[in-house]
Amino acid sequence: MEMARIQYSREMKISAMRALDVGETGGQVARKFQISPKLLEKWRAEWKARGEAAFPGAGRRPRQEVSASEAQRVAELERKIGQMAMENDFLKKALQHLKEHHPPAVVSGASVCTAKSGKRSKPEGK
Repeated sequence: MEMARIQYSREMKISAMRALDVGETGGQVARKFQISPKLLEKWRAEWKARGEAAFPGAGRRPRQEVSASEAQRVAELERKIGQMAMENDFLKKALQHLKEHHPPAVVSGASVCTAKSGKRSKPEGK
């Protein structure tokens, strides 16, 4: 049985953070707003990191700006991935072709190798 996830409003979170800012303890604020002290600490970390931009709502974070060099690097890596995927497909097809059309090589085939090269094999024992 799953419990429904409680969603707190942005205003409530900001009120809790402002209460902390004026000097109330974490325990007092947690009891006042009936929230977990752990959750309050999570909110506090986001509040310190982002200030008024914290708690955008509905789980949506603002997009981070990507520099032109980062975007170029991502595009380059995506091209490389595409190229490697094509190479892998080619090699898989080539391997399948070899398995289907060429018998495996003889591992200990001294006489087979010499027959192909035109050389005479040495008799064993000499």
